[in-house]
Amino acid sequence: MTSTKTILLVDDVMDMRVVMRITLERDGWTVLEADNGETAVNIVHSESPDVVLMDYNMPIMDGITACAHIKQNFDKLPVIIYTGAYTDSVKNNAIDAGADLFLTKPILPKDLRQHVSSVYTKTEKV
Repeated sequence: MTSTKTILLVDDVMDMRVVMRITLERDGWTVLEADNGETAVNIVHSESPDVVLMDYNMPIMDGITACAHIKQNFDKLPVIIYTGAYTDSVKNNAIDAGADLFLTKPILPKDLRQHVSSVYTKTEKV
């Protein structure tokens, strides 16, 4: 029996989602997509993904606010937040919101696969 692993990819830049989706699908993930945090929160409630991979800066609802909403209801769901605008305060905001991992762009495909696999594997052991 094959277990399907599902990731919710959240980024307002379609090109970024396309590159990440292709990388993750090659690693066996089923990829759901959203272009803002509000949509992401709704998808988490309706689809129950195994991991959320989310940009920090997005319209409508940013990644930090979305992460906090998700962790409030699904505290065991791993959330990875990434950004191209790194500062210590950005990283601290992500961690304070409950992010399990914080990454900075650019993210190499092999590194992306490794980080996503790592947070997924941690939740499978629990």
